[in-house]
Amino acid sequence: MKNILITGGAGFIGYFLAKKLSEKYNVDIVDDFSRGKKDSEFLKLIKDKKIKFYNKNLLEKLTIRKKYVFIFHLAAIVGVKNVMGQPDKVLMNNVILLRNAINFAKKQSSLKKFFFFSTSEVYAGSIKNRLIKFPTPENQLICLPPLFEKRSTYLLSKIYGESICIHSGLPYVIVRPHNIFGPRMGMSHVIPEMAIRALSTSKVFKVYNSKHKRTFCYIDDFIDAISLLMKKKQSTNCIYNIGNPDEEISILKLSKKILKFYKKSKKIDEINIDNSSPSKRVPDITMIKKHTSFDPKISFGEGLRRTLLWYKKETL
Repeated sequence: MKNILITGGAGFIGYFLAKKLSEKYNVDIVDDFSRGKKDSEFLKLIKDKKIKFYNKNLLEKLTIRKKYVFIFHLAAIVGVKNVMGQPDKVLMNNVILLRNAINFAKKQSSLKKFFFFSTSEVYAGSIKNRLIKFPTPENQLICLPPLFEKRSTYLLSKIYGESICIHSGLPYVIVRPHNIFGPRMGMSHVIPEMAIRALSTSKVFKVYNSKHKRTFCYIDDFIDAISLLMKKKQSTNCIYNIGNPDEEISILKLSKKILKFYKKSKKIDEINIDNSSPSKRVPDITMIKKHTSFDPKISFGEGLRRTLLWYKKETL
């Protein structure tokens, strides 16, 4: 059985990716839990004989004496609070993490593909300057946001990372995830944050930037997309949006759905904050559908139901 490596594998996407790919591969996970979580689900996952966990800090040189056919680089400083609190570290450390992963990948004689997980945030400057169209294709003109904005450091580190991969000489695949959601996604994303506020004892339900709009892609569909890209030779040295462009929803409407699901009656307090968050995100997934058979199967309603049930179980 061939080996694959996932950096940042204790995080949301890494966990589900390891769980899926362990059906056909030996999976090695590298993480230091600076972001990922050593919860009961992760501990159960690494009991699988086909999964091996390495508690390593990827800011240091990576040394594992194995041959890998696929490497998935997910390790990064993410999350709005981290970005706003440590913008300089976001820029520096995300580049160092990628550099060490690429240096390790270059030593792999059997490597088929190096997957770099970028972000839909790369389009934020274009959205702000009204230079973008929706749904947004991968060849959209990338316009940088003002460099003094702390939040821009994350997307800058990812844009720079994309360029590093392109010029690395590795057989790369760059993916730009668009609002991937599901169970065990942490507490710092819009859906879990709303779930926690809805389940709290507070009679007021705060909704931030209520007019912003998003489309969401359930984690199972996202992992299926990655699996398909692994198999297709045509995907090598390409950039892909991955998301679900259907069922666009405003943050306000989303908040009402969550309150209704939990059968909570609260006063909604709409608060607009300037945190440089894009006002709209809708991916054009024509490219990945052209190169693979990818077609999101799980509706937003069903994905939201599964996610909210999990957070209710975890919270209460």
